[in-house]
Amino acid sequence: MLDEIYTLRTPNVVSDEVGGETLAINLDTGAYYVIAPSALPVWRAISNGIRPSALLDDADDKRSAALSAFVEQVIAAGLVTASDIESTVDSSIEWNADGLLLQEFTDMADLLGLDPIHDADEVVGWPSANRPD
Repeated sequence: MLDEIYTLRTPNVVSDEVGGETLAINLDTGAYYVIAPSALPVWRAISNGIRPSALLDDADDKRSAALSAFVEQVIAAGLVTASDIESTVDSSIEWNADGLLLQEFTDMADLLGLDPIHDADEVVGWPSANRPD
């Protein structure tokens, strides 16, 4: 898994930095994720085609385990997909094994899954998750 190449799973996943936080939204599930600032360098690298193993500069078991767990999380969340195109960007980044945190939120899944054209309410005009059929 650490020797694989990954990229952001577009167009079904969008990611952006907003107000000092990094968000990734899986449009298939409606779940959104907050990527801890300390995990941002690793997220950028992995989602842009840098092999996770290239981020390990030594054989530190703690860093390797933390990186493996983070990669497993982003794969399980459906945020990245395997790729054949490896990035040529420098992979020497600073990161802390204790800071690889990914928080999942599903409280807006119903709203994020609405189709603004087909789920619009004729009376209100806005998409409604509670529309009777």
